[in-house]
Amino acid sequence: MRHKLAMIASGPYDATTLGTLVDLQEQAVEALAKSRAPGAPPPPTALGRADAEDAVTDWLDAHGIAGGWDLAPTFVTARLDPEWLDRVADAVAPGILEDAVRWLGYALETEQLMNDVEDATSRISSLVGAAKQYSQIGRAPDQTLDVHDLLDSTLTMLDRRLDGIDVVTHYDRTLPPVHVYGAELNQVWTNLVDNAAQAMDGHGTLTLTTRRVDDRLEVEIADTGPGIPPEIVDRVFEPFFTTKPVGSGTGLGLDIAWRIVVTKHHGDLSVRSVPGDTRFLVRLPLAGDVSATPPAPDPEVPA
Repeated sequence: MRHKLAMIASGPYDATTLGTLVDLQEQAVEALAKSRAPGAPPPPTALGRADAEDAVTDWLDAHGIAGGWDLAPTFVTARLDPEWLDRVADAVAPGILEDAVRWLGYALETEQLMNDVEDATSRISSLVGAAKQYSQIGRAPDQTLDVHDLLDSTLTMLDRRLDGIDVVTHYDRTLPPVHVYGAELNQVWTNLVDNAAQAMDGHGTLTLTTRRVDDRLEVEIADTGPGIPPEIVDRVFEPFFTTKPVGSGTGLGLDIAWRIVVTKHHGDLSVRSVPGDTRFLVRLPLAGDVSATPPAPDPEVPA
C-alpha cells in the first residue's frame, strides 16, 4: 500500500486515470475472489501453472515491464492471463502502463496476503476447537456426547499423520448421543487411527463408519494396509505385544484401547483383518450410565 501511495504522489495521474486504475483494480480483485469461490475450476497443475507464468512473463517483457518473472505469479494466482493484460494496455496510456500493471500487482498481492491471513485464522480456530473437543478441557470426565464430534476432533488432531491418505467417513447422523468418558474415548480413536496410518505408510484409504447394531453404537475404523498376519491377529490386544520395530512401539496402545472400551465403557473391541482390509470395531452401549464406573488411572505410557 505504501508503494501505491508513492506511485500516486510521483506519477502524472489525473482524476480520469486514477478512476481507470481503481476500476481495473476492482476487476482484478473480483477475478481473484472468483478463483477461490466454491465451484471454481481447480487450480492448474504445477506444469500448467509454470506455462501460465511463462506466458504472463513474456507479455510483461514484450511491453517493457522489468521484473516480469516476479510479477507473473501474482497474476496467475488470480487466473489473469495475457488477454486480460491486453485489456489493461488498451485502457491506459502507454506511458503509464508499467505503473498500472505494478498498481494491479500490489493490489492483488495485498488481497492474497489478506486471504492467507483469513485462511490461517480459520485454521487456527478450527484446531483450537478440535483440541478442546479432543481433550475435553473444562468438562466433566463423563457426559453425554455425539461420538461423531469426538471422531472428527481426532481426525483434525491427526491431520498431519494422515498426509497422503484418503479419509472417508460414513456417519449415521441419526444415532443418539452416548454417555462416555470423552477424553479417554478420544485416546481409543487416536490409537486406532494412528495405527492405521502407520500400516498404510502414507498411501491408502482410511474409512470411519458409524452404525447401530442392536442396542449398541458401532464405530468401524478400516484401513487398506497390508493387514495383520492370521497367526497374531488374536494377540493384538495383549499388553506389550507389538509387531513394530524395537523403539517404534510399546505394545500398549491396543491394550489401553481395549481397557477403555471394555472395562470402562462396558463395550466391545474386536478386529477383522485380511490383506488390504483391516477393520477395528468398537461397540458402545446406546443406553446406560458409565459414571458409576470408577475412573481408571490415565495411562502413563503413550501408544
